[in-house]
Amino acid sequence: MSEDRIALARKWISEYTPNPHPNLGRVGVVCPFMVRALRRDYVTIRSFNAVQGDYALIDFARELRDAMIARSPELGAARTYLVSMIVPHGLPDPELKAMVARVHAVVKPEFIQLGFMAGDFWPDHETVGLHSDSFRPFASPIPMLGMRPMVPADLMFFVKHEPTPRDRLTQLRYFHQVFAGRLNEHWSRKLDFAEAAAERELATAAEARR
Repeated sequence: MSEDRIALARKWISEYTPNPHPNLGRVGVVCPFMVRALRRDYVTIRSFNAVQGDYALIDFARELRDAMIARSPELGAARTYLVSMIVPHGLPDPELKAMVARVHAVVKPEFIQLGFMAGDFWPDHETVGLHSDSFRPFASPIPMLGMRPMVPADLMFFVKHEPTPRDRLTQLRYFHQVFAGRLNEHWSRKLDFAEAAAERELATAAEARR
């Protein structure tokens, strides 16, 4: 039942994300961002009947994103901690996982250009953590699709997780556009370095093909 899956998602979010983990690779909790989001009660968890298909899930993700945008002016700087999670149901978990993966691939570039992160979660997710390759931060008990406003520290996800230099440079340029004139010196330097590194890798690959 969808209610059971919502309860399972809520339990995982409230018990896993705001606490330490032995494989995290750094001191602190899994997601400091979620500590503040949960404290403010800014986390929205909604169910979705996956029988409706991919396009309906894409539309629903956009609807929740737009709701966060509409709410942002009243929250001011605290809008950073808005989170929306979609918990699909109605199909076997392998099919739900595949749906979340497909939809995430579609919405990710659009969301990033609008200043939002989109996250895909499912059991045994293989994506590694930023600080430890033995940590799997996106491994959740059930498939889910999440979204939240982007923050400067998200730069490191693009640096580590994009599969190719071309993908990395594309996402870094979106990130650059979103945060133009708003990054401090620390993150500005990291962004400049990451973009330059991706450009060098692309140039080296192009030279090797000649």
